[in-house]
Amino acid sequence: MKFLPLLGLSLCLAAPAVAQTEDKSVHVVAKEVSPGVVRIAAHSDTMLEYTLTLRADLVNLASEPSLPLTVDIRGRRSVDLAILSITDPEQPWEYSYHFTWRYGVRGGIPDPEVVYDLPYSPGEKHKLVQGYLGSFSHFKGSPNEYAYDFGMPVGTTVRAARGGVVTGVRQDSDVRGTTPAFMSCANYVIVRHSDGTYAEYVHLKKDGALVALGDTVAGGQAIGLSGNTGFSSAPHLHFAVFVPLDGESRKTLPIAMKTRESGAIPDKLTEGQIY
Repeated sequence: MKFLPLLGLSLCLAAPAVAQTEDKSVHVVAKEVSPGVVRIAAHSDTMLEYTLTLRADLVNLASEPSLPLTVDIRGRRSVDLAILSITDPEQPWEYSYHFTWRYGVRGGIPDPEVVYDLPYSPGEKHKLVQGYLGSFSHFKGSPNEYAYDFGMPVGTTVRAARGGVVTGVRQDSDVRGTTPAFMSCANYVIVRHSDGTYAEYVHLKKDGALVALGDTVAGGQAIGLSGNTGFSSAPHLHFAVFVPLDGESRKTLPIAMKTRESGAIPDKLTEGQIY
């Protein structure tokens, strides 16, 4: 018999103190529950809603249900993903598996009537340092096509652009870098809206969350303090509205946003402008 270990995600590559800065929001564990029978289960300590895709390479094992498998998971609880069972007791068996996950569950349909507020305090002005289809990290084909990056000093109060329920919080990282290897090192708050879409507020400072999992927040409510963690070249707030497609991909959504001077802008904010 041969067991192959978990092949996971979310490492802060090329960063110091890796064990302290990995995004450990989602865990997948395999356990032999009886001879020749392995249970694979997922759980999360810091996410209330996520979509997970599980893949495996199996030798002399069958999976129920069949793999690959994508599931929508809600709540901080252990969820069985698959049971692997030996097919020929006289032959050796082995397996390896790999999982990917995305914030939120599938099924959201954006409400076209919604207008979002700017994600910071009234009276403040911040430069939009990267807009839709930006060349640094919002390029076409990326998971951040329709996202906004607002330059702002570390510690600026971040406010909910729309009300909803907090389904994800991370605030333990103090690591950043300018390559995609640092993508999973950012702190964040994730909010689910009433139409099933999600907003992410990313790059918060360490210990910068002002809300907790399960909190209901109103539009304009303070939810965090901006920072410079994760894949970041300078202090800023990354904001995007999205829906997950599976555990490997998601779709960011263009939105109408209300500015202080111009009211609702249905198309997009302009990169380089101050709002």
